[in-house]
Amino acid sequence: MESYLFFLFQSQKTGIFLISPILMCLFVFNVNAETATNQIIAFRTNESIVIDGLLTESDWKKAEVIDKFVQIEPHEGECMSEPMELRILYDNDYIYFGFICYDSDISKLVANEMRRDAWNIHENDNVFVLLDTYNDKRSGFFFRINALGAIQDRAVTDSGDTFNDDWDIVITGKSKINEESWSAELKVPFRQLRFKLSDPMIWGINAGREIARKQEEAVWIPVPASYGGRAKYRTTNLGMLVGLEGIKPSRHLELLPYILPGITYTNEDDTTLTSNRQFKLGIDVKYGIASNLTADFTFNTDFAQVEADEEQVNLTRFSLFFPEKRPFFLEGAGHFNFGVQRRGFGEAPPAILFYSRQIGFAEGNPIPILSGGKISGKVGSYGIGFLNVLTDEFSGYTDEDEPIKIPLTNFSVLRITKDVIEGSRIGMILVNKDQRSNYNRAGGFDFQYRPNDFLDVRGMWSQTFSPDMSSMNNAWHLSSRFRTDNFRINGSYTDIDADFDPAVGYVQQPDIRHFSGEIRWVPRPNKYGIREIWSGPRGEYILNANNQLEKWSISYRHWTSFTSADNISFYGSRTFERLFEDFELRDDVIIPIGDYDTNMFGAELSLNESRILHGWAGVDFGEFYSGDIRSFFLGFGLKPNGQLSLNTNYRFNRIILPSTTFDANLFTGRLNYSFTTDLYAKLFAQWNAEESTVSINFLINYIYRPGSDFYFVFNQTYNTDKTTPTVLKNSTVVGKMTFWWNP
Repeated sequence: MESYLFFLFQSQKTGIFLISPILMCLFVFNVNAETATNQIIAFRTNESIVIDGLLTESDWKKAEVIDKFVQIEPHEGECMSEPMELRILYDNDYIYFGFICYDSDISKLVANEMRRDAWNIHENDNVFVLLDTYNDKRSGFFFRINALGAIQDRAVTDSGDTFNDDWDIVITGKSKINEESWSAELKVPFRQLRFKLSDPMIWGINAGREIARKQEEAVWIPVPASYGGRAKYRTTNLGMLVGLEGIKPSRHLELLPYILPGITYTNEDDTTLTSNRQFKLGIDVKYGIASNLTADFTFNTDFAQVEADEEQVNLTRFSLFFPEKRPFFLEGAGHFNFGVQRRGFGEAPPAILFYSRQIGFAEGNPIPILSGGKISGKVGSYGIGFLNVLTDEFSGYTDEDEPIKIPLTNFSVLRITKDVIEGSRIGMILVNKDQRSNYNRAGGFDFQYRPNDFLDVRGMWSQTFSPDMSSMNNAWHLSSRFRTDNFRINGSYTDIDADFDPAVGYVQQPDIRHFSGEIRWVPRPNKYGIREIWSGPRGEYILNANNQLEKWSISYRHWTSFTSADNISFYGSRTFERLFEDFELRDDVIIPIGDYDTNMFGAELSLNESRILHGWAGVDFGEFYSGDIRSFFLGFGLKPNGQLSLNTNYRFNRIILPSTTFDANLFTGRLNYSFTTDLYAKLFAQWNAEESTVSINFLINYIYRPGSDFYFVFNQTYNTDKTTPTVLKNSTVVGKMTFWWNP
């Protein structure tokens, strides 16, 4: 109560009458939080609930109403500016969420996205719910629906610090825009969730709403605004969902067979196209061993519908890192995480022991997956992940036209974690890759100590094994993060031996001893048009195993977010790097052994993405080894309505070295058109000047019934090398139909 009395005293300067409703909301919410109103009771229904976006069934009126929501943004702790109501129903098979969102000016509703799982649904007016079905405050399931009925689902892990965008379940939802409000219904099958079965059950829950034109985000259970955009995923700040009784889901079985006819044309010698007709049958099977433990099986797997990787320009000495997009590997992916976390958004992780992209790809070639099986979930306080995949033999060529031959290969992973005290855990992992007489194995232990929301300490040790490997095959890591409302302090130490080589993992740079640290000042002034600031230095210091200096760098970045949702940032850095061997940047471009001092500067501007037309731009310039680099990027997005969207990005890099000057440029463009929430078409085009390639990916996706899809896919890749005429390298046309069956 003391904080509210202080607020009352301060508010007298601006007029107690104007803000008394806010004070009353805060007072009521505080009293509620101290009693039993941090829980919502789900109402059992015997009606048939029609998912049409209208809460017209009589049982919706009988359900408990949650209507007290407080802002995270822009005014932390204040009541939501537009009222909302949440109701929850359930029956033996489904749980239903009903939202009514009132709006004082419905004409300003932002609703311009209809595709399921579109990355920009959060830019629309939307509602969301977070379920912690294990009630352990560590993981959960997140569902969002906008005013046009576009649905987004995510699997949340690590207390909300990480989430899986590509996780999908069979879920049904509709929305309806009315004269003074919009409403939405979500229907989630119990069999699609994982939970500890008891009677009654208690789940953790939070829910909220985003009002795009006001850049406002509000939730039922308050979460500190210092968590920013990830606040809504915090599984440590939850209420209780009670009243779920008599739920006895069977050990469900799901079958997803597919049929795929198609034809592929390839051009190996740049003169002749060779055709290869295909007709494939395959199946994915999901079996619920228990309510919180699921087994997945796949046979003759195909990922034709998965979008191509985004092209990247590599101007470093290290291999590129691409995210996993294939559905089989995304199910329960959080249970397999082990290694050193990414240093920043979009950066490659320094070292992870299991990187599923090592399965089914080799030297730029897709390798057929014959079969695979996976078990993931929780048993009591133990998290379990087990995977086994068999890939076929393969003969082909690398990107440099070198012949390769890969034998039948088996991959297996076992990951176990144990929850110890609240927010903390210990774990182990075993990874194995077998190719007849050749093998590569890895194992390790890790821990996370998280006594409160302010401190997070993590560590891991791992080792790899293969024939003729030396004893320099270890890696270990220790890091800590400390946060307050206005400051972030991070520090870490990573030690990776020269022969540490997880063949089913990823190591950015072996043979290093890496120290890093950063301090960030993160005030949220909400004055002078400024909403949030991130500002502070970051430093790193890298030695090799012989304690010889390889690199040090110091940088400073300042980022400002305005109340208009526009952002601007600046940075500067100074780096010293010592090369102990020549570095081949590209064909015929060698960076020689030596010491290099470089300075870099950059700036970036991003405009509010909820506008019909928005854009972003940035520039980087400075020294690059013994030369210079000049870069800029430019992009824009157009969303005139809920059906059409266009996004383009262009990045220009000019590298000026004593021996040569060259450009490494990238262009990507996406054109999407949604006929309905269940039918959309997408065109994705890329141009990589460095690799001299143009690729086109066209996809039509029709969800003809929940869980069942039809895809039409057309892919083409061209070689655009200036020394030769443009050549079609490959072309693929396939149709794929899946059928979800739940016997």
